[in-house]
Amino acid sequence: MFERFSAQARGVVVDAVAGSGPVTPTELLTALLTADRGIATEVLTESGVTLDAIRRAGAGAKGGDSKGGDSHNLDDDAEILKSIGIDLDAVRESLEQSFGEGVLDETPVPDGVGTSRKSRFGFPRSRFEKDSKKVLELSLREALAHKDNRIGAEHILLGILRVADGPTRQALETQVTMSVIRERLEAKMNRAA
Repeated sequence: MFERFSAQARGVVVDAVAGSGPVTPTELLTALLTADRGIATEVLTESGVTLDAIRRAGAGAKGGDSKGGDSHNLDDDAEILKSIGIDLDAVRESLEQSFGEGVLDETPVPDGVGTSRKSRFGFPRSRFEKDSKKVLELSLREALAHKDNRIGAEHILLGILRVADGPTRQALETQVTMSVIRERLEAKMNRAA
């Protein structure tokens, strides 16, 4: 159930999916900085991670962090989200209750453009790369390890820190190492508990 995600964590996933390409750990990291996501954003900012640093790190790296094995199979995306408690049908129903029926329906696709199964979920793009799927899976594990009954933006950041390589790692390590970011984040999480 999507209810297991805090409002901040939901915002991270929604903002990352709203981009124009496959969802990568770098896009999840970007979503942590595009709005105030609590201590996750605070720790990133204190550690020198900025949107400019992410853009610079990704400048020559088309496709983000994926190590090859991208999955653009929407059934796999739905399955990974389901495994961490996000039911796409329930999300769609909730959004339609809030914003009106058909809010997620796509505009007609021009002739000659393949639609595969994406209209089935109603998201214009719901393609999570292998590494971003792993981030979401790890965010659940981090929440459980910290004995939290919800997944917060801080857990998504912990998942990113465990998966990050390439441009995501470069953006994170602008001023400090990822282990320092993790220490800072866990210290703030412990104080907040």
